[in-house]
Amino acid sequence: MYRIGIYGDTGMVGQEIEKVLENHDQVEICFRKNSRREEGTLNSCDLVFLATKDPESMRYAPPIFELGKKVIDMSGAFRFSREKFEGEYAPRIGLNPYGSADYVPELLAEAVYGMPALLQDQIAQARLVGNPGCYPTSVVLVLRPLKGLVQGEATIVATSGISGARKEVEEVPNEITYAYGRRHKHIPEMELYSGFRVNFTPIVLQSVFRGINTNIRVELTDSLKNLPEEAAVEQLSQTIRNAYQPEDLVFIVEDTPDKQWGTRDIAATHKLLIKVRVDEGFAYICSLEDNLGKGATSQAVENMNIMLGLPRLYGIDPTYNTS
Repeated sequence: MYRIGIYGDTGMVGQEIEKVLENHDQVEICFRKNSRREEGTLNSCDLVFLATKDPESMRYAPPIFELGKKVIDMSGAFRFSREKFEGEYAPRIGLNPYGSADYVPELLAEAVYGMPALLQDQIAQARLVGNPGCYPTSVVLVLRPLKGLVQGEATIVATSGISGARKEVEEVPNEITYAYGRRHKHIPEMELYSGFRVNFTPIVLQSVFRGINTNIRVELTDSLKNLPEEAAVEQLSQTIRNAYQPEDLVFIVEDTPDKQWGTRDIAATHKLLIKVRVDEGFAYICSLEDNLGKGATSQAVENMNIMLGLPRLYGIDPTYNTS
């Protein structure tokens, strides 16, 4: 039995981590900490989740690390190398790495980006993992395999349920576009791990609780433009299929007159569903994921399993239906 700690256990992400771990019979939560109280003994933990914001994660991680505990951080604090953090990421989260008392460059050298579909072997050896953002997960897993098949800047429009903003669902529909263009703090993460320059329009659906619907438009390379559209779609789809293993739970789906795939199909699951279309020399790709599941907490539990030497999807399936 492995012993787990959670910082920020009363927040949206912390609560969702606990929900997933309720079905995991190889771990027990022995430490909880939030802004109001602390329960349990940190020193008894094998691994600690930081369900905290970037500055708090930077402050909490070093003493936990010094105790020899493995750490999975849910913020953006440890998703980049020191070079990338100082050059691109820190300004986007309002931190001055040289003037911040919480800045820990030595830990950035230890951190591994926590996307198991890409970096499982490195995660297995890691002591500190930076769990990916929800929007980047829906973008990186689509674009990264398509190098050489698409070109130029990718235009991305994505909707998300309000749970990504840690607020209550509103009764009256209210869709809000924010940080559009190249202003969103997830842009550097998308670009670094996908290999493409992107522009990004996020839209929060304040009357919807969970689910991300990401839509990507990117130009085909000349070789694909010369193919019939159906053949180009098949090549893009097959390339994505070939990039992933069954445990990655990345699926290509296709709309039919009887079935239109949407966020209902991924709510409370650990799946990523991808729809591919080609039109007039451009690929139009839709990816669907649960922002609290594969976009956050179930991916974090997957990282936990890998770091502890357990089967990768252990304890996820009972809550997150992977059929």
